[in-house]
Amino acid sequence: MPRKKAVVKTETAASEVTTNPRRKRGLWLIILLIGLLLLAYYKKGWFISATVNGQPITRLELTKRMDALYKEKVVAQMVNEKILEQEAAKKGVTVSQKEIDDKSAEVENQYGGKDSFNQLLQQQGLTRDEFNRQTKYQLIVEKLFAGEASPSAADVQKFMDENKNAPEATDEAKFKALAEKQVKQDNLSKIFNDKFQQLKTSAKVQIF
Repeated sequence: MPRKKAVVKTETAASEVTTNPRRKRGLWLIILLIGLLLLAYYKKGWFISATVNGQPITRLELTKRMDALYKEKVVAQMVNEKILEQEAAKKGVTVSQKEIDDKSAEVENQYGGKDSFNQLLQQQGLTRDEFNRQTKYQLIVEKLFAGEASPSAADVQKFMDENKNAPEATDEAKFKALAEKQVKQDNLSKIFNDKFQQLKTSAKVQIF
C-alpha cells in the first residue's frame, strides 16, 4: 500500500508541474538560465574579447570602441561597395570566384610568389580575405567602365615619349604594351571617379 500511495503522490506532483502555468514558466526559466551559462562557458569569445589578470574586456566594450574609431569610415566604404554592386546587377555584370583567384595569382606572381605576397599583405595590415574583397570590386569597376577607357594612339605615344628613359623602353613592343596598359588604367581611374560620383549623387543613402 505505501508504495502505491507514493506513486500517486509522484504522479500528482508531476501533473501539477505540467498544468500549473507558474511552475511551467519557472521550469523554462531554469532551463534557459542553464543554457545561457553553458553558452557563456563554452562560447566565451561571443561575450569576452580578452581578460587581463582575470578582468574581462567584453565584446560590447570592443564594439563601442571600434564604432567610435572606425564606424564612419567602414560604413562609407560599405555604402560605396553597395552602390557598385547595385550598378553591376543593373548592367548584368558579375564576378566569379575563379576570376578573383586568377587575378590574385597574377598579382602574387608580380610580387615574387605566394609567400612574398602574403608577407606584403601582413606588412600592410591586410588579410587575404580583405585583399580578395578588394579584388572583387576592382574587377567590377573594370567590367563596368573598361569599355570607355580604351587608350588612343596619341595618348600611348605621349606616354612613351614622356617615359623614353625607362628601362622597359629598350624593348619597343613590350614598352608599347606597358604604355597601353598604363594609359588605360589612368583613363579607367578618371572615368570611374566621374561615373561613381554621379551614381553616389543619385543614390538614396541614409546612415544611422
